[in-house]
Amino acid sequence: MQVVVDSREQCPFRFEGFNAVVEVAGLEAGDYSLQGFERRVAIERKSLPDLVACLGVERERFARELSRLRGYDCAAVVVEASADDLRAGHFRAKLNPEAAWQSVLAFAQRYRIPFFWSDSRADAEETTFHLLRHYQHDRMRELQALRIPARIAPAATERRGPGVGMDGKPNPPESRQRAANGPPSRAQAGTGAGT
Repeated sequence: MQVVVDSREQCPFRFEGFNAVVEVAGLEAGDYSLQGFERRVAIERKSLPDLVACLGVERERFARELSRLRGYDCAAVVVEASADDLRAGHFRAKLNPEAAWQSVLAFAQRYRIPFFWSDSRADAEETTFHLLRHYQHDRMRELQALRIPARIAPAATERRGPGVGMDGKPNPPESRQRAANGPPSRAQAGTGAGT
């Protein structure tokens, strides 16, 4: 998996011990993404002091960031602390812990972006890795599903010819006749005529 780390990220995860190759580049939003999906998936990392600042003095900037992330297929905020740490006021800023918690809930609801809480920085790194891994896995499955019918359908149609369904079974004669004559009118449908 090729993880892209934003060049402005000050304390980046290194993903050592994970099956990931890390590339540093400028991201439009978020701190972490996947190569090739930079505008579709983004994870924003926050330490507890960072988050508290975003809920207080940097609130407008944080709201703009979440607004950008809202347009992504997958976006999340991963916090290097527990929700209990925030609610108990385990930070130095002069922000009411309950007001901070209510701000998190409001942001999550307003922008439809989940906040993932962690017991440690290592836990936050693992959460970030697995969010990206699951996103990549799902996209690869979608791409594979799109490729399979594109290869099978044209060849199957050419080989089978008209009157044979995609399941390989012949279409019943009446369905071929209906297809040739078009859909029955209401009068025909009610009387059974035309079939």
